[in-house]
Amino acid sequence: MNTQNPQPYTKWQLPSGASARLGKGAITDIQYSPDGTRLAVATYIGVWLYDAHTRTELALFKHAQDQGVISLAFSHDGATLVTGNSDSTISLWDVHTRQRRTTMTLGDNENEVWAFVVSPDGNTLISAGLDRQIRFWNIHTGRLLFHVIGHAYPINALALSSDGTTLASGSNDFTIKLWDAHTGRQLITLTGHTHGVMALAFSPNGMNLVSGSRDETLRLWDTTTGENLATFATNIGVVGNLEFSTDGTRLASGSGDQTVRLWNADTGTEQTTLKAHKEAVSAISFSPDGAVLASASRDHTIRFWNPDTGAEMAIIDGHIEWINSVAFSPDGSLLASGSRDEKLRLWDLYTRTESQAFNGHEYLIEDIAFSPDGTILASASQDERIFLWNVNTGTETGILEHTDIVTALAFAPNSPILASGGEDNIVRLWDIDTENLLAVLTGHTDDVKTVAFSSDGRTLASGGEDGTIRLWNAVTGHYLTVLTGHTDAVKTLAFSPDGSILASGSSDRTIRLWDMNSCQHIATLIGHTDTVETVAFSPDGRTFISGGDAEDNTIRLWDPITNQQRAIIKNYRVCTLAFSPDGRTFASGSADGTILIWDLATVETTYNTELMI
Repeated sequence: MNTQNPQPYTKWQLPSGASARLGKGAITDIQYSPDGTRLAVATYIGVWLYDAHTRTELALFKHAQDQGVISLAFSHDGATLVTGNSDSTISLWDVHTRQRRTTMTLGDNENEVWAFVVSPDGNTLISAGLDRQIRFWNIHTGRLLFHVIGHAYPINALALSSDGTTLASGSNDFTIKLWDAHTGRQLITLTGHTHGVMALAFSPNGMNLVSGSRDETLRLWDTTTGENLATFATNIGVVGNLEFSTDGTRLASGSGDQTVRLWNADTGTEQTTLKAHKEAVSAISFSPDGAVLASASRDHTIRFWNPDTGAEMAIIDGHIEWINSVAFSPDGSLLASGSRDEKLRLWDLYTRTESQAFNGHEYLIEDIAFSPDGTILASASQDERIFLWNVNTGTETGILEHTDIVTALAFAPNSPILASGGEDNIVRLWDIDTENLLAVLTGHTDDVKTVAFSSDGRTLASGGEDGTIRLWNAVTGHYLTVLTGHTDAVKTLAFSPDGSILASGSSDRTIRLWDMNSCQHIATLIGHTDTVETVAFSPDGRTFISGGDAEDNTIRLWDPITNQQRAIIKNYRVCTLAFSPDGRTFASGSADGTILIWDLATVETTYNTELMI
């Protein structure tokens, strides 16, 4: 048990009004602490610190709202954790107090830090990334000492010799440059790779350098002469990670072919290939004693390996990619989420833990929906299929085939009828009991992005890239009318609980409200500064929520009677929103790979002051 923080990790570093965080964000980098007791994991929301032996969560270093960490490194004494952040800053954290000491700003929002190293004496931090500059910082004060430029394209990798005298940089210009690490003087340029250099590692004696590239090769270099001594691996996928074991006998590589390979550092011969990841390997790290190798992948797992036997020892999961859709079960006990990592997950809302993961889709999940009785969960994907799942057993009960990517799902109330929309411009109605296709609704001239049933189940609304909303008789499938007014794609639809109002959100940055009795436009709600990705009514109809895309990054609460904003939660890139059945909470799924559970009453009192500033 973590005695320093008695709260469960789902409650760490929450914004005001949120009661829990589900998921830990997608992984970007991992690093063992110098003493081997901790493993730091960089993600889209910050850095998680794990006990390296028990694999339990110890702390979350959270930089800022909606600002993830791209890369990280420990100082050699382990007292400082350095993070390169997605907002073009570098932060220094005190590992013991878990407080941020200082933040260095690169001065341009496009200057992402992709790599850095810390000098052996612990005094200097060297960083590089998108803007091609290599910067040298005083790690104690955060002061910029000097910078150098030599590469023609962004820098992907840095490595420092063990004595701290020579710096290597690898770039998208296909070259590696060696620098005097004290003065920044360029020493030599190494050429030979035919694509961008993605990874670098010095041999422990500093005489040799190994590089990995997008050209799917590993190359060995003489750091004195610059000679390419050997190309000892080819066709192994894009090599994005390299690390020597502490004793220098092994070299580990992680690549785009989903494998981790171990090499004899003296002969360059491959010792073993570690296979278990289902996506490209994004980071690797040896424990200081060399007994464990950790690897992180775009499959959002961290796997621990015995380098001697090649056996997998343990796994950490719970890190998730971009959340596209969330849905509460009808009884409010479960939350389902679908994401870009091709996983459909069920979360127990009493324990705040993942209760089940469904594997079947081969591409990212676009939308999900519970059947009215809560026994079936439907998921739609870019693999042109709808999967039907038994919620209790987790087993697949059926597959409904589309002719193109399926983008939208909705169940009719108190009925086994499922509506689906896709990039073939068609809306389909299905009977999930028989898995029969009931109707094919045509009329949209571009992708269908959203579908919604009225509360009585008699009307179906669909919206699409053509900027229109079409209304259909949900029983017969007959076309009723078209609602026009949006000037760009209609991304989301929601009926009020009594069915009298339809809300639509669009890429034109507006929300429109429509009277369903007269099919007339009632009001246009303006406030979002980017695409309105998601809208939802509370079960009592008194509150309406909306979420905006990247340039907006807000959740907004509205009064559907007065059409006034009640509250704004800033700095959250929201892809999906859903109210719980009792209306007391709502869930937001984000591009950072997490789901936040919000208390509606607290949000209304906490964030309404934003409107008065």
